[in-house]
Amino acid sequence: MSAVLLPIAIPTGQRPAPIAELFYSFQGEGVNLGRRALFVRFLGCNLTCGYAEAPTSQDSPPQGSMLCDTEYTWNSAKHDLSAGVRHLTPQEIWNELIRLDPTTSNPSLPPVDLIVVTGGEPLLHKDAVLHLAHQAAATSRHIEIETNATIKPALELVAAGVAFNAGLKLASSAVPRKKRIKPDAIKKLEASGRARWKFVVSAFDDLAEIAALQAQFGLTEIWLSPEGTTPERVLEQMRMAAAPALKHGWNLTTREHVLIWGGQRAR
Repeated sequence: MSAVLLPIAIPTGQRPAPIAELFYSFQGEGVNLGRRALFVRFLGCNLTCGYAEAPTSQDSPPQGSMLCDTEYTWNSAKHDLSAGVRHLTPQEIWNELIRLDPTTSNPSLPPVDLIVVTGGEPLLHKDAVLHLAHQAAATSRHIEIETNATIKPALELVAAGVAFNAGLKLASSAVPRKKRIKPDAIKKLEASGRARWKFVVSAFDDLAEIAALQAQFGLTEIWLSPEGTTPERVLEQMRMAAAPALKHGWNLTTREHVLIWGGQRAR
């Protein structure tokens, strides 16, 4: 696999997209736990996890137990969304990711073959995500898209061979159900055969809702992910979820980046 900069693999829109972070780390969750990866984090989200609606002031208290750990990508009441944000074309994003691959400066190292596209909600930036998917395929890299499963993926994106870490939000997020549960999007993601369903667990009551959603939509390959930005909280939630996960045939992931670095950004 070459780490050189490539031309556009398949022409797609090249409008700049807002990027909160680009970094190299380990994938901290799910089926690729512990695998080295290149990360791109988009700005902007269509949900307000932790709140029933977008906060109006810096002092707005959270209303749910499942809190968003990347509020800096969407919560303008608490964060300056322009701070550190870069507006890059899809090809510029790709070029920056390749520069982050240590193989680019040290060819003796094995290339990083996993790209994680996250946010915010990356499917709000369809052209950029599709371009990254095409470039990943052209360089024999795998790509995971972390989505809240409220937006139907384009057929071209599914055809590009991406995997979806589909994180349906639960009542504990405080987001109204009609905003967080979009049946058409859920069914399309499940039908793609490329979705892994990730549920952030913050309370014992979450488990019954997960089982109900699994039955309603026929969800396969379910992963429970512990809510928390400290190692202590992550371990507490994992212990709470472990027995129910085994009972229901669900998988349980940790949050490796939190265990190592706590709540640091770009980790």
